[in-house]
Amino acid sequence: MNYEVKSRSYLDSSFPLYRLRTEIFPGRLANDRCRFFSVKRLFDARSVCLAGNAAPAAVWCVVLLFSSAAAAQNPADNWARCEGSDPDASIAACTALVESGKEDNENQAVAFNSRGIAFAMKGKQDQAITDFNRAIQLEPDYAGAFSNRANAYAAKGEFDQAMADYDRAIQLKPDDSDAYNYRGVAYAVMGHFDKAIADFDRAIQLKPENTGALNNRGSAYDSVGEYERAIADFDKAIELKPDDAEAYSNSGNAYSDEHQNDKAIADYTQALRLNPGDAGTFCNRGIRYMAKGKLDEAIADLDQALRIRPDLIEAYDARGIAYHDAGKEERAIADFDQAIRLKPDDAEAYGNRCFSRALVGRLSLALEDCNESLTLRPNDAATFNSRGLVHLKMNDAEGAIADYSAVLAMNPVMATSLYGRGLAKQRSGDAAGAMTDLDAAKAIQNDIASQFAKWGVTGQH
Repeated sequence: MNYEVKSRSYLDSSFPLYRLRTEIFPGRLANDRCRFFSVKRLFDARSVCLAGNAAPAAVWCVVLLFSSAAAAQNPADNWARCEGSDPDASIAACTALVESGKEDNENQAVAFNSRGIAFAMKGKQDQAITDFNRAIQLEPDYAGAFSNRANAYAAKGEFDQAMADYDRAIQLKPDDSDAYNYRGVAYAVMGHFDKAIADFDRAIQLKPENTGALNNRGSAYDSVGEYERAIADFDKAIELKPDDAEAYSNSGNAYSDEHQNDKAIADYTQALRLNPGDAGTFCNRGIRYMAKGKLDEAIADLDQALRIRPDLIEAYDARGIAYHDAGKEERAIADFDQAIRLKPDDAEAYGNRCFSRALVGRLSLALEDCNESLTLRPNDAATFNSRGLVHLKMNDAEGAIADYSAVLAMNPVMATSLYGRGLAKQRSGDAAGAMTDLDAAKAIQNDIASQFAKWGVTGQH
């Protein structure tokens, strides 16, 4: 009953991906991240500053908070709103500027770039790309617009286009630390960690105080199992920016991967002090509490994660497993139900619910769940193991033997599969084969018989 849900964050809110662990557990195999990849400040407000623009640079580069009221008529106010943090106000003001007929090409390019950033902040990547296109048409050497368009393509998963734009942005502005950082992020999403680390290295060389690049390189090191290097980068990011919640959360992930649960919990706790609204970190800390057997604390954290994000599928899966560990199978099943409602193709949730339903005797429904899980993810050892238990409880010795044998072909020392197959052989009349499997299982796990007894299955006496 293990479940890993770490938020390995590249800065902090975009490109959500999930990864799966490959370990085999008796009835459980689940996602190992609430959120794998994300970018905190995907679009760089600094990139809207073009050298040589007619308007004063101090007006263009200022980033202030404004209400979403209609753009002011005063050009200076419109520029401030266009460059502001409120995307709706920015869109209105930038539109007023480009439609005024009073701005030259460079200023129009800045306005289109800024409006593209605002559209991207609202998740409207196609409209953002259209505006970045207009900016580039007006100013073909606008490095910031290329970088921003690359980010928008990356957000859509269109990495070929993104890489071409990142390369052009770096060609135009080879000393731009953030461009290397963003391209490294895209490489990381694509799984090209060596290239990602090389880009993060360059970003940090150009700007040693670039905490985003330090966080990102640390996360890339974590992804390839270089945990000490990862933690060193997170420590440096925290030294430079002591209130960096993401760095603490990422450090917690690295300690989790090293199975240093106490250190992971300490880092997650600090991250939550700094950012108490981070559902992923509550989820991750809950998982570490589960690993320590602190189920009350785990469930409390997972409850909080779901209060913040009621659609966090992985938290339902994790809490379902925590409830299972606490012997509360009906609550476990309810959580797996909700995970499946939110994600009808969630193979892990079907596999988890199969196991829990088998324990409470809903065998036909359990069999349906295991079959669905295997349809979605064929050849999954954990689900074969669960279905073997279902067949065993249904007195289908042939089906149980087939499922447990499938597991043992992948993992010959899986104690539950050896013992379950031994029981099935015993019921089918193969006394010698049964004894071989049962003895082998007991040699691996001496309390295996009592475990099966708790699941409602015993051997012949």
